[in-house]
Amino acid sequence: MKRVKQRICGASMSLAGVLCISPAFAGGGAGFQIFGGDVTYNGFIRQEDAINTSGVAQQANQFGDPENGRPINRVAGDPFTGYKTSLGLGLPANIGGIPLPTLLPPTPGVSNLNLIGTSDTMTRFIPKRDPEMNYHILRFELSNSISWGSFSIQSRLRVVGDPGGLGYRDFDAREYANIGAGNIPGGPPRQFGSTPDYFGYSVDGKQNPLLFERSGRNYQVDFPALFAQWTNGNVTVRAGNQSVAWGQLLFFRIMDTANGLDLRRHLILGRALEEYADSRESAPGLRLTWQATDTISVDTFAQQFIPTILTNINTPYNIIPSQFTLHDRYWQDGGYRKVNYGIRIRDELGNYNWQAMFTRRYNQLGAIRWTKSLVNTPLPNSNVLGAAFNKYCELALGSPLGQGCGPQLAQSPLQASSTGLQTAEEWFNAASYIKLDGLGGLNKAVDDFPASQQVLGQDIGRDPVAAGNELDAFFMASEGLRGHIERKYFQENVIGLGGGYVTEGEPGSLWDQLIINVEATYTPHRTYTSVDLGHDFTKQNEVQIGLVMEKYQRFFESIPATYMVFQALHQRSSDLAGLLLKGYGSENYSATGVKLNANVPVSTNPKIVPGIHGGANYIVLAALQPTDAYIFEFSAAALIDVQGGVLFQPALQWKPRGNMTVNAFYNYVNGHAFNGNANKNLMSILEDDDEFNVRLSYQF
Repeated sequence: MKRVKQRICGASMSLAGVLCISPAFAGGGAGFQIFGGDVTYNGFIRQEDAINTSGVAQQANQFGDPENGRPINRVAGDPFTGYKTSLGLGLPANIGGIPLPTLLPPTPGVSNLNLIGTSDTMTRFIPKRDPEMNYHILRFELSNSISWGSFSIQSRLRVVGDPGGLGYRDFDAREYANIGAGNIPGGPPRQFGSTPDYFGYSVDGKQNPLLFERSGRNYQVDFPALFAQWTNGNVTVRAGNQSVAWGQLLFFRIMDTANGLDLRRHLILGRALEEYADSRESAPGLRLTWQATDTISVDTFAQQFIPTILTNINTPYNIIPSQFTLHDRYWQDGGYRKVNYGIRIRDELGNYNWQAMFTRRYNQLGAIRWTKSLVNTPLPNSNVLGAAFNKYCELALGSPLGQGCGPQLAQSPLQASSTGLQTAEEWFNAASYIKLDGLGGLNKAVDDFPASQQVLGQDIGRDPVAAGNELDAFFMASEGLRGHIERKYFQENVIGLGGGYVTEGEPGSLWDQLIINVEATYTPHRTYTSVDLGHDFTKQNEVQIGLVMEKYQRFFESIPATYMVFQALHQRSSDLAGLLLKGYGSENYSATGVKLNANVPVSTNPKIVPGIHGGANYIVLAALQPTDAYIFEFSAAALIDVQGGVLFQPALQWKPRGNMTVNAFYNYVNGHAFNGNANKNLMSILEDDDEFNVRLSYQF
């Protein structure tokens, strides 16, 4: 039996009817004629809100930092001993072998400067502030088509506005201008100058780099679709801005390789059954589909490379910790001139189907590493260590008088700023959160930058005690360090195979018309972010294997059939977010009971980054049940990380009238489910995003 449920919102086959229709094409619509062509249009206006129920801000947000409001002890290490001892314990204390008193002006009434300013207890200046809302937007979309026989022009306009402020409790850098947090050089001013930039997309060297989008702090206007289409017999050609949706799995994107995602609006926490329909990024290009025979179809495309767009810092869903400045090299490296292309062949033979695909693309996620800050800011002279290091840079390294260590820091990946990390504990906690190796990251920030070594940064190997001493020395001297990282993009080949079967059993039984599909891809030498953010990116082969089983089953004659789906995914080298599994399990030492600044033998400390061996494994369970006349639809979807994390989303849709729809769904995220270790599963990144979502839509 040939499968006939063709997805409207993509090129592959999966959920039918309301689940697959892109929201832009929902509603009754209308039409008229102009210039001899038939015009049809439809659209909607929708209010979308997400109420925060976790009671905390996202950890990567300044207000969500776990160290906020906690007094933390710091003890600066002595670089002359490889940071194995603290400055307060050495006699005489020194900076690079120069006695500390020599680097400082005489201090009346103080006879021993060895212990002055080399240890303290500090509390981050940012208070703990919990949001009431995660998401609050008004969206307008209009889709139209004008056709002249076999030729048509189709478009979809999207306008999104966020008034800001309503329940967000945003971080506003201007509130902390008196401590240097109100003006952060080295990054986009719109992100660092005041309140968060919700929708603006800018990369180094270019603001608004996308041809079909204009965006700002509180708005986004774009054309997800704007193309000309020509059909001649079995051939259809599309030219213009468009997306290509291959693959057929919820949450998983095995063969969905053509386009990246736009994560600015709602990260991946929208309605799961919509299968990335709203977040899949479009790109200008050419697409050709050919129905070669009654059963064989060929789909091929060539598009401008457009990367996945990440959330901006201090927005409710930002992923990269706000203590880092990200430099996106998409424009500077000429990424906008690069092209992705691919081909897929699909055949259906009775109850069987098979497909094969090949994509040559620049990976939309990219890879990240340390980069030079290029910000010439000296260490503050308001503390003993800052003044001493500045004097050392001027006397021993030849820095111009008054610039202290600014010239050296500009050539390192670190910048003195109160909005940066401020304790060794915070450093390791941030590394654990984003699945990186805190010790390795410290060493690479030194090894890959000679300027870091000039200011006495040292590779301390795998010694966490020395790491804590070294980090605290520089945090105390700088009164906060921002890390500078860059995002670059690399070409890769993705080869995919898939096959499916529709079972036949006793009519009405669970085993009749069960649709089973398997998808697998192989990507040789994929370039990843190294777990230590080193200059040399990590290259590994990636294998993805996914299984999907789906079925419509009628349990009661009085109501429509229930849609049910089961999915499983295995990834060899990375997780769903593209992070290497090698970085999983990184420890925050304060949680292990090991004191960073104590003279504890290295052998007694826990293993730093055990990683996950054998690959990552995920399971998806989902179901949808409409009522009679489809006035109500009840659904639920769950994404399970077998290492102990779960995202569960129950949902209800109500259509009180034909042109009005109410959607309500809840996102429950747990990184400690099934006694799991939050540092060893993906859900820990989203664990602060429990929320109740409501959408109110009017369609026309």
